[in-house]
Amino acid sequence: MKKLILILLSIILIVSCASTDTDIKAVNEDGSPIWTTEVPQSKKLFYGVGRAKLSNEANSQNSADANARADLARKLQSTINEATVNYTNDAEGSLLNAYEQLTMQVVNFTMQGVKTEQHWTAPDGTVWSLVSIEAKKVDDLYELAANDYLVQIEEKKAETDSKLNALLAELAKIEGDTSAAEAEARRVAESQIREFNGTLEGIDAKALATAIDAYTTQLGYEE
Repeated sequence: MKKLILILLSIILIVSCASTDTDIKAVNEDGSPIWTTEVPQSKKLFYGVGRAKLSNEANSQNSADANARADLARKLQSTINEATVNYTNDAEGSLLNAYEQLTMQVVNFTMQGVKTEQHWTAPDGTVWSLVSIEAKKVDDLYELAANDYLVQIEEKKAETDSKLNALLAELAKIEGDTSAAEAEARRVAESQIREFNGTLEGIDAKALATAIDAYTTQLGYEE
Protein backbone atom coordinates (compact mmCIF):
# COMPACT_ATOMS: atom_id res chain seq x y z
CA MET A 1 0.00 0.00 0.00
CA LYS A 2 2.90 2.34 0.80
CA LYS A 3 4.34 1.81 -2.68
CA LEU A 4 0.94 2.37 -4.28
CA ILE A 5 0.60 5.67 -2.42
CA LEU A 6 4.03 6.72 -3.68
CA ILE A 7 3.00 5.91 -7.23
CA LEU A 8 -0.27 7.83 -6.94
CA LEU A 9 1.56 10.83 -5.49
CA SER A 10 4.16 10.79 -8.24
CA ILE A 11 1.67 10.77 -11.09
CA ILE A 12 0.03 13.94 -9.79
CA LEU A 13 3.13 15.74 -11.08
CA ILE A 14 2.63 14.48 -14.63
CA VAL A 15 1.15 16.88 -17.20
CA SER A 16 -1.83 15.60 -19.14
CA CYS A 17 -1.01 14.75 -22.78
CA ALA A 18 -4.34 13.48 -24.12
CA SER A 19 -6.41 16.66 -23.85
CA THR A 20 -7.70 16.83 -27.42
CA ASP A 21 -8.96 14.00 -29.60
CA THR A 22 -7.63 13.72 -33.14
CA ASP A 23 -10.28 13.21 -35.81
CA ILE A 24 -8.64 10.28 -37.59
CA LYS A 25 -11.09 10.72 -40.49
CA ALA A 26 -9.73 14.19 -41.21
CA VAL A 27 -7.40 14.63 -44.19
CA ASN A 28 -4.53 16.95 -45.07
CA GLU A 29 -4.58 19.25 -48.09
CA ASP A 30 -2.92 16.58 -50.23
CA GLY A 31 -5.62 14.04 -49.33
CA SER A 32 -3.52 12.02 -46.90
CA PRO A 33 -5.06 11.09 -43.51
CA ILE A 34 -4.26 13.54 -40.73
CA TRP A 35 -2.69 10.74 -38.66
CA THR A 36 0.11 10.31 -41.24
CA THR A 37 1.48 13.75 -40.36
CA GLU A 38 0.66 14.16 -36.68
CA VAL A 39 0.58 11.72 -33.77
CA PRO A 40 -3.09 10.89 -33.08
CA GLN A 41 -4.37 11.82 -29.62
CA SER A 42 -7.39 10.34 -27.89
CA LYS A 43 -8.98 10.26 -24.44
CA LYS A 44 -9.94 6.63 -24.92
CA LEU A 45 -7.34 5.00 -27.16
CA PHE A 46 -3.64 4.38 -27.49
CA TYR A 47 -2.61 4.70 -31.15
CA GLY A 48 0.25 3.23 -33.12
CA VAL A 49 1.30 4.33 -36.62
CA GLY A 50 3.47 2.42 -39.08
CA ARG A 51 4.41 2.58 -42.76
CA ALA A 52 6.22 0.40 -45.29
CA LYS A 53 7.03 0.22 -49.00
CA LEU A 54 7.95 -3.24 -50.23
CA SER A 55 7.71 -5.18 -53.49
CA ASN A 56 3.89 -5.25 -53.55
CA GLU A 57 0.97 -3.71 -51.68
CA ALA A 58 0.10 -6.87 -49.73
CA ASN A 59 3.62 -7.17 -48.33
CA SER A 60 3.73 -3.44 -47.68
CA GLN A 61 0.48 -3.59 -45.73
CA ASN A 62 1.64 -6.53 -43.59
CA SER A 63 4.87 -4.72 -42.81
CA ALA A 64 3.07 -1.45 -42.10
CA ASP A 65 0.74 -3.27 -39.69
CA ALA A 66 3.72 -4.83 -37.92
CA ASN A 67 5.42 -1.44 -37.64
CA ALA A 68 2.26 0.17 -36.29
CA ARG A 69 1.90 -2.57 -33.68
CA ALA A 70 5.56 -2.13 -32.72
CA ASP A 71 4.97 1.62 -32.33
CA LEU A 72 1.97 0.93 -30.11
CA ALA A 73 3.91 -1.66 -28.08
CA ARG A 74 6.62 0.92 -27.34
CA LYS A 75 4.00 3.38 -26.08
CA LEU A 76 2.38 0.73 -23.89
CA GLN A 77 5.74 -0.32 -22.49
CA SER A 78 6.58 3.29 -21.68
CA THR A 79 3.21 3.78 -19.95
CA ILE A 80 3.58 0.62 -17.86
CA ASN A 81 7.16 1.49 -16.92
CA GLU A 82 6.10 4.97 -15.80
CA ALA A 83 3.18 3.61 -13.79
CA THR A 84 5.41 1.13 -11.96
CA VAL A 85 8.42 3.43 -11.58
CA ASN A 86 8.37 3.43 -7.79
CA TYR A 87 8.11 -0.36 -7.70
CA THR A 88 11.03 -0.85 -10.08
CA ASN A 89 13.13 1.80 -8.35
CA ASP A 90 12.71 0.00 -5.04
CA ALA A 91 13.37 -3.42 -6.55
CA GLU A 92 16.76 -5.07 -6.78
CA GLY A 93 18.27 -8.20 -8.28
CA SER A 94 15.83 -10.94 -9.19
CA LEU A 95 12.76 -8.83 -8.45
CA LEU A 96 13.93 -6.04 -10.77
CA ASN A 97 14.55 -8.64 -13.48
CA ALA A 98 11.07 -10.06 -12.85
CA TYR A 99 9.49 -6.62 -13.38
CA GLU A 100 11.35 -6.21 -16.66
CA GLN A 101 10.13 -9.60 -17.86
CA LEU A 102 6.62 -8.89 -16.62
CA THR A 103 6.47 -5.60 -18.52
CA MET A 104 7.31 -7.35 -21.78
CA GLN A 105 4.83 -10.15 -21.05
CA VAL A 106 2.09 -7.65 -20.31
CA VAL A 107 2.78 -5.74 -23.53
CA ASN A 108 2.67 -8.97 -25.55
CA PHE A 109 -0.52 -10.03 -23.78
CA THR A 110 -2.16 -6.65 -24.32
CA MET A 111 -1.24 -6.53 -28.00
CA GLN A 112 -3.68 -9.38 -28.63
CA GLY A 113 -6.48 -6.83 -28.32
CA VAL A 114 -5.17 -4.41 -30.93
CA LYS A 115 -7.59 -3.10 -33.57
CA THR A 116 -6.59 -1.95 -37.05
CA GLU A 117 -8.29 1.42 -37.57
CA GLN A 118 -7.23 2.48 -41.08
CA HIS A 119 -4.91 1.80 -44.00
CA TRP A 120 -3.83 4.34 -46.58
CA THR A 121 -1.65 3.93 -49.66
CA ALA A 122 0.34 6.98 -50.75
CA PRO A 123 0.88 7.82 -54.44
CA ASP A 124 4.44 6.48 -54.24
CA GLY A 125 3.18 3.08 -53.04
CA THR A 126 3.98 3.51 -49.35
CA VAL A 127 1.30 1.86 -47.19
CA TRP A 128 0.36 3.47 -43.88
CA SER A 129 -1.35 1.68 -40.99
CA LEU A 130 -3.14 3.02 -37.91
CA VAL A 131 -3.84 0.66 -34.99
CA SER A 132 -5.34 1.22 -31.54
CA ILE A 133 -6.25 -0.31 -28.21
CA GLU A 134 -8.61 0.99 -25.53
CA ALA A 135 -6.54 2.71 -22.83
CA LYS A 136 -8.80 1.57 -20.00
CA LYS A 137 -8.38 -2.07 -20.98
CA VAL A 138 -4.69 -1.94 -20.23
CA ASP A 139 -5.00 -2.08 -16.44
CA ASP A 140 -7.39 -5.07 -16.61
CA LEU A 141 -5.10 -6.87 -19.05
CA TYR A 142 -2.14 -6.04 -16.84
CA GLU A 143 -3.73 -7.72 -13.85
CA LEU A 144 -4.56 -10.83 -15.91
CA ALA A 145 -1.05 -11.03 -17.33
CA ALA A 146 0.57 -10.35 -13.95
CA ASN A 147 -1.44 -13.09 -12.28
CA ASP A 148 -0.49 -15.45 -15.12
CA TYR A 149 3.17 -14.51 -14.58
CA LEU A 150 2.91 -15.24 -10.87
CA VAL A 151 1.43 -18.66 -11.64
CA GLN A 152 4.48 -19.34 -13.82
CA ILE A 153 6.75 -18.38 -10.90
CA GLU A 154 4.86 -20.78 -8.61
CA GLU A 155 5.31 -23.54 -11.19
CA LYS A 156 9.05 -22.84 -11.45
CA LYS A 157 9.31 -22.95 -7.68
CA ALA A 158 7.59 -26.34 -7.54
CA GLU A 159 9.75 -27.60 -10.41
CA THR A 160 12.93 -26.55 -8.59
CA ASP A 161 11.81 -28.34 -5.45
CA SER A 162 10.95 -31.46 -7.45
CA LYS A 163 14.35 -31.46 -9.19
CA LEU A 164 16.10 -31.10 -5.83
CA ASN A 165 14.26 -34.08 -4.38
CA ALA A 166 15.02 -36.16 -7.48
CA LEU A 167 18.73 -35.26 -7.29
CA LEU A 168 18.92 -36.08 -3.58
CA ALA A 169 17.27 -39.44 -4.27
CA GLU A 170 19.89 -40.20 -6.94
CA LEU A 171 22.73 -39.17 -4.64
CA ALA A 172 21.38 -41.47 -1.94
CA LYS A 173 21.92 -44.43 -4.27
CA ILE A 174 25.60 -43.61 -4.75
CA GLU A 175 28.08 -45.32 -2.45
CA GLY A 176 30.46 -43.13 -0.54
CA ASP A 177 30.33 -39.63 0.93
CA THR A 178 27.93 -37.44 -1.06
CA SER A 179 27.37 -34.86 1.68
CA ALA A 180 29.21 -32.09 -0.22
CA ALA A 181 27.14 -32.65 -3.37
CA GLU A 182 23.93 -32.75 -1.36
CA ALA A 183 24.83 -29.53 0.44
CA GLU A 184 25.58 -27.75 -2.84
CA ALA A 185 22.33 -28.98 -4.40
CA ARG A 186 20.36 -27.70 -1.43
CA ARG A 187 22.20 -24.37 -1.50
CA VAL A 188 21.43 -23.78 -5.19
CA ALA A 189 17.79 -24.85 -4.88
CA GLU A 190 17.19 -22.80 -1.74
CA SER A 191 18.74 -19.74 -3.42
CA GLN A 192 16.39 -20.10 -6.40
CA ILE A 193 13.39 -20.64 -4.14
CA ARG A 194 14.24 -17.50 -2.16
CA GLU A 195 14.29 -15.56 -5.42
CA PHE A 196 10.92 -17.02 -6.41
CA ASN A 197 9.48 -16.14 -3.00
CA GLY A 198 10.85 -12.60 -3.29
CA THR A 199 9.13 -12.21 -6.66
CA LEU A 200 5.83 -13.61 -5.38
CA GLU A 201 5.90 -11.34 -2.34
CA GLY A 202 7.10 -8.28 -4.27
CA ILE A 203 4.56 -8.19 -7.09
CA ASP A 204 1.02 -7.09 -6.26
CA ALA A 205 -0.91 -7.51 -9.50
CA LYS A 206 -4.03 -5.69 -8.30
CA ALA A 207 -2.11 -2.73 -6.86
CA LEU A 208 -0.09 -2.35 -10.06
CA ALA A 209 -3.24 -2.52 -12.18
CA THR A 210 -4.73 0.21 -9.99
CA ALA A 211 -1.59 2.30 -10.44
CA ILE A 212 -1.79 1.95 -14.23
CA ASP A 213 -5.45 2.94 -14.16
CA ALA A 214 -4.62 6.02 -12.07
CA TYR A 215 -1.73 6.87 -14.37
CA THR A 216 -3.81 6.71 -17.56
CA THR A 217 -6.51 8.79 -15.86
CA GLN A 218 -3.90 11.43 -14.98
CA LEU A 219 -2.75 11.42 -18.60
CA GLY A 220 -6.30 12.36 -19.61
CA TYR A 221 -7.67 8.98 -20.72
CA GLU A 222 -11.31 8.28 -19.94
CA GLU A 223 -13.61 5.24 -19.76
